[in-house]
Amino acid sequence: MIIAFTNQKGGVGKSTAAVHLAYWFSQRQKTLMVDADAQQSSSVWAKSLGLVYQVIQDPEELFEKIPDLAIQYSALVIDAPGSLSETTKAILARCDIALVPCQPSGLDLHSSHKILRFIKHATELRSGYPKAALFLSRATKGTVLEREAREALIATGTHLLKTAIYQKQCIADAPGQGCTVFQMSGKAATEAASDYEALFQEALEVLNVK
Repeated sequence: MIIAFTNQKGGVGKSTAAVHLAYWFSQRQKTLMVDADAQQSSSVWAKSLGLVYQVIQDPEELFEKIPDLAIQYSALVIDAPGSLSETTKAILARCDIALVPCQPSGLDLHSSHKILRFIKHATELRSGYPKAALFLSRATKGTVLEREAREALIATGTHLLKTAIYQKQCIADAPGQGCTVFQMSGKAATEAASDYEALFQEALEVLNVK
């Protein structure tokens, strides 16, 4: 199972979601985190969590290595670069599902169309793969902006996960503390952990994996 988090734009919670998924999977099955983002923030975080990870940024190397790694590990979680690049294309050519986090802002919603076009091209070439799903990230719960963002994302025609990841200080603090919200205490962390788990379960349903 190969799950990639991708978006043309950085700062949308892509790496944060990827590391949380890698940690969540690691408690259940043999998991590898692949950091393909030039910032390498997810690999630094993964190291502090004791997760198994590799940094692979060269597109040819990614294309060649991903199938072999997928045989060695039950789950591969890939943090793709925050750009539309050859590296992104290589990841989309190999992953089973591409998860696209979007912040509820006009600029972010507009940029999502470009990565969705990339995914569509890959899907046409690969006869339906990767599967794709959007999700709201860093949203404020119950706001008009959240509702309007959902409407805009639904209009893209790409599957929108019902679960959103809401803006919480504990999520922002997690990398600096070398942990995930799954390991933190307090109401906010418990709520964030519940949101992430619901998001991941929904994503697996898109892949028909239980």
